[in-house]
Amino acid sequence: MTSAHGQFCPVALASETLAQKWMLLIVRELCAGASRFSDIRRGVPRISPSLLKQRLETLKRAGVVEQRSAREGGAYALTEAGEELRPILNGIGVWGQRWARDIRPDDLDPGW
Repeated sequence: MTSAHGQFCPVALASETLAQKWMLLIVRELCAGASRFSDIRRGVPRISPSLLKQRLETLKRAGVVEQRSAREGGAYALTEAGEELRPILNGIGVWGQRWARDIRPDDLDPGW
């Protein structure tokens, strides 16, 4: 469930979905080509399976992600709205590389 900011501001409206913990990392994985639940989970290893399922459902309701039928393999894919996040995520990554905090040893995951 999302928390409403009670503002008609495009940034506030977008953040109600995208600013939830793990959301941008899930979208990052989809942008990088992950399409299966297990692939997304491998890219975001600290998220629990139940929370990943919940976050994917939220992204589906928001129109950012679609899921093919089980007969078609149940793969996830970005919608047109999700694809529009690609350059935004790239920009956030550039910003993070330049301005975010220094990387600490506990940030390093050799498997990732």
